[in-house]
Amino acid sequence: MSLPTCYQGSVTQFDSVLLSFDKKWTNIYILADENTKVDCLPMLLKHSKELQQANLLVLDPGEEAKTLEIAESLWSSLLETGADRKSLVINLGGGVITDLGGFVASTFKRGIDFIHIPTTLLAQVDAAIGGKTGVNLEYSKNQVGTFAHPLFVFSDIGFLRTLPQRELLSGLGEVIKYGLILDRDLFNLLKDKQGLLANLDSMVSTCIKLKEQVVRSDFKETGRRKSLNFGHTIGHAIESYFMGEVLHGEAVAAGMYCESYLSWKLGFISPQELEEIEILICSYFEKIQLEVRQIDPILEEMKNDKKNEEGKLNFSLIDRIGSYKANCIVDKKLVKESFMYYLNQNKINN
Repeated sequence: MSLPTCYQGSVTQFDSVLLSFDKKWTNIYILADENTKVDCLPMLLKHSKELQQANLLVLDPGEEAKTLEIAESLWSSLLETGADRKSLVINLGGGVITDLGGFVASTFKRGIDFIHIPTTLLAQVDAAIGGKTGVNLEYSKNQVGTFAHPLFVFSDIGFLRTLPQRELLSGLGEVIKYGLILDRDLFNLLKDKQGLLANLDSMVSTCIKLKEQVVRSDFKETGRRKSLNFGHTIGHAIESYFMGEVLHGEAVAAGMYCESYLSWKLGFISPQELEEIEILICSYFEKIQLEVRQIDPILEEMKNDKKNEEGKLNFSLIDRIGSYKANCIVDKKLVKESFMYYLNQNKINN
C-alpha cells in the first residue's frame, strides 16, 4: 500500500513541500476551529505565500462539531464558493478537524485533494495518519466515514506549544498504546517523563513510523490494523457517554487500563505486567470520575463498536507488553468486572 508522505519540520518549509507536487488548484480552503484560527493559522500564513488567498472555514472547537450536520454545512460552503474537483482542502487542527475535514473532502464531488496539518499531539501521532475519516452519529464515535488518504501530512511540533497541558497529555494516551501493542522500548521510554518531553520530535517520529508500518500492511483493517484498537473498544464508549467532558486520550487511557485487566484475566499477560501498565498509565492520567451506576449505560454504548460481530464484544488485547492479540471475544460480565477493577472495587486475586 502506497502511503502519503508524513513531513516533519517547520512551517517555513510548507510551501516548498506543497509546490513539489506541481499541481494547480482552482481554489484552496483552510479548515480550522476557533482555537487553531487564533493560535496556529498566523504561524502558517506568516511563512506561506501559497495560502495567502485561501478561503477560510472555521468551526467551533470540540467533538460536538464532528457531525453529519456540520459536514453538510461545509459541503454547502464549498459549493457556494465555487469549489470544484480541482480544489484543495487543508485541515489545520486536531483529530476532530482532520477526521471531519478528510471526510468532507473525500466525499465532495466524489473526492477532492486534501492535506492534514495536525496541531495536537494526538493528531500528529495518530489521527492524521492512516487514511481514516469520519463523523459521529448520535454520540457514537466514527460511525460514518471513508478510507481516504490526504495528499500529505505536515507536522510541526511547534504547534504543540499552543496546547493546554490537558490536551498535550491527552495525546500521550495514543503514544502509550503504541508502546503496549508494538514497541516495548517505547513503553520503557515513557517511564522517563523529563526525557520524553526533551525528545518530543523523536517520539512523534517513532509513532508515525509505527502507524505507517501497520497501515501499509493492512489499510482496510482486516488484520494487523485491528491492533490499533487496543483501549478503544472501552475508550470510545466512555468518550461517547461523557461526550465533551472526557478527552479522547483520557478515555483511551481508561480503556487500556480495563483492557489490560481483560488481557490478564484471559491469561495473555502476567500480574507483574498488569501492574507495570497500571503504574505507567496512572503516572500520566488521573482516573475518570466514574460511578458504578454509569457502567451499564457505557456497556450498552459498546454495542455500537464497529469491530463487533453478531452482537459479540470483540477486542484487540495484548499478549505481552509490545505485542497484541486481535479478535478476542469477551463476555459482557468480564468487561463489567474490568470496570469494577478500574474503580478499585475488586482485587487482582479475585
